[in-house]
Amino acid sequence: MRVSLKFALGMSAALLIASGAEAKKGQLIPIIPYPGATTTTLTGIADDNNTVVGSYIDSSGVTHGFYGTLDGNYTSFDYDISGFTQARGISGDGSVITGFANNDGIHCDFEEWTMKGGKPPKAVKKGKTKLAGIAQGIDSKGVFAGDYCDTGGSGTVFGMLGQKGKWQSKVTTPFTSVYTGERGVNKSGVIVGFYQDQDSGLQVGTVQQGGTTSAITYPDATEVYTVFEGLNDKNIASGQWEDSGGIVHSFSYDIDKAKFVEIDDPNAASFTQAWGVNKAGLIAVSSDAGSYVYCTLGNKCPSIGTKAITVEVREIHVAPGKFLRYGDAKTSAPKHAALPKLPKGASPL
Repeated sequence: MRVSLKFALGMSAALLIASGAEAKKGQLIPIIPYPGATTTTLTGIADDNNTVVGSYIDSSGVTHGFYGTLDGNYTSFDYDISGFTQARGISGDGSVITGFANNDGIHCDFEEWTMKGGKPPKAVKKGKTKLAGIAQGIDSKGVFAGDYCDTGGSGTVFGMLGQKGKWQSKVTTPFTSVYTGERGVNKSGVIVGFYQDQDSGLQVGTVQQGGTTSAITYPDATEVYTVFEGLNDKNIASGQWEDSGGIVHSFSYDIDKAKFVEIDDPNAASFTQAWGVNKAGLIAVSSDAGSYVYCTLGNKCPSIGTKAITVEVREIHVAPGKFLRYGDAKTSAPKHAALPKLPKGASPL
């Protein structure tokens, strides 16, 4: 039997929070919005600390993907004629972009795609079958993490890895679930994502490493769900969690040190979402107030002419000895269990 680990909820003596005297500073660097867009969402940044990817909504309400550089030199693109194209990940060298299209709120209607070298996006396929789901984080070997809807029509969403626009393998966890979403992978084979809890219908974050799956929830007494959205080769992950008041917050997570860093846009009213993280630890962040590059590199943070928002780097350490241990789930999840309702303007998880 595989054994997983889950963090205990709530602040306790196991949590060591950086004091004000020791507090480090970080920056949320506002990106330049896509010209004429009503909303610009940043979801990835390449290892050059300059090439970015995301999506924007135009004045007609149509969502397009874009890529470009932090100086605002952007290129727009679309997957087919879907009317909704969202880019989700970018490779370290900036050559490959992943994402999905056709968002009508039904996961099995999504169309996942990859694009390379600026050429039009192409559907991700398993054999000759186009997969419905999300393609997201890409490692330095070109392997991407994501999910896909059961081609047999059951409605179950499986985690997956892919490469060169093709399905590579299904990713399983010890938990029986109607929805397993993988969102990040690195060259060491560590995978991050989430599964949908069979009882609550809400997400629980997962880290798979060395044959062990850890089920991880953000250590706050008001936590409702937790998901991981990005990962780099240094085992730094990014993700999101929602509190009991319906506010979505974000974080980075050092897998090796079991350390969270809180990421919140102080100007946001209802959500801050963290997405891809590059090799330097820069994180693509979006909120209801704008999109940013999150940085804790001091004077090495990118400078693009916009005024950065200084934020406190609030670290939360979780003592490994305080983890709770869980075995395999034994019962099946109800099909089509309700997913959390995201705040208006937030991107699908």
